[in-house]
Amino acid sequence: MPKLLHLLTAMLLALNTVTANTGYVYINKETKLYYVKDNEVYSANNGLLQYFQKGNIFFSSSDDDRQHIYIMATSLDIYSKNRQLLYEKDNSAPTYSFADGKLYVGRPESEDLMESNELLHVQKSGKWTAFYSSINDSLLAYYETDSVSANHNIIIAYALVGRYGLQARVVQQQNKAPFADGAYAYLKPMWGNVTANEWLWDGKILRPRWNVDPRLAWTFDGQTLKQQYVSNIYEQYSWDGEYFKPTWRTVRTMEWSWDGRIMKPTWDTDWANQYIIEGGVVKPWSNVHTDKEWRLDGDIPVPVIIAVISGIVHP
Repeated sequence: MPKLLHLLTAMLLALNTVTANTGYVYINKETKLYYVKDNEVYSANNGLLQYFQKGNIFFSSSDDDRQHIYIMATSLDIYSKNRQLLYEKDNSAPTYSFADGKLYVGRPESEDLMESNELLHVQKSGKWTAFYSSINDSLLAYYETDSVSANHNIIIAYALVGRYGLQARVVQQQNKAPFADGAYAYLKPMWGNVTANEWLWDGKILRPRWNVDPRLAWTFDGQTLKQQYVSNIYEQYSWDGEYFKPTWRTVRTMEWSWDGRIMKPTWDTDWANQYIIEGGVVKPWSNVHTDKEWRLDGDIPVPVIIAVISGIVHP
């Protein structure tokens, strides 16, 4: 009998060893998102390897070479008290940030921006970890903490943002107030790919009309033009009423001037790059470059127009 008990105990220990750090992540009782085994993440329906975690990096295969980097973070602790950053492959600026179980668009610096940029939050209760939308507090996914490593919270959260379109919904909420009731201005090319390069201005924020990616939104307060959700001092531009130029670096080719009639690069004498605003059209004053004309509907500040026509802001 003691031998049998010893054998059963050994079998249970072996079983626990095999099943530790494995388990399913559920969308609901009928739908599974992933199957996790140690540092590997598999599709729940056919068991194909999706991601492989090593250190703070998730790879899109079992190979840990640079070309297979999928996302990487400064930490895999989604409950970190300090702000952590999440990067997508080949992006030098963080796409998301997280702390205290909350995931945000970009890297918001103020409490107001943190609240408006919050995508989802993760709560741990007993054996369970659950992911909730910060838009309407709906349950997005869950798993048992005893069976799935908390290291995978990052890849799960990232997947849920895409699955439910949370980023686009947050941007729509942010834009609802300024755009809902008041008129806003448009700037778009007269020719070429108009849809891809049409811009909206609401008096504070410039963004593409047909692309809700928050990384493409810019703000202008009358003096400084900068990206709304990306903290990059090298993408900040100053305006003094006459000159528009990078704030923290010297790039002569990006400096423009305005004399009350003509917008032009300060250090370029090409007439094709000297623009006037006439009859709702922003165009080269020489009138021989119709391919460079832009349609202006409404009022947009000169430095914002310069940023668009020069290509400083682009979709």
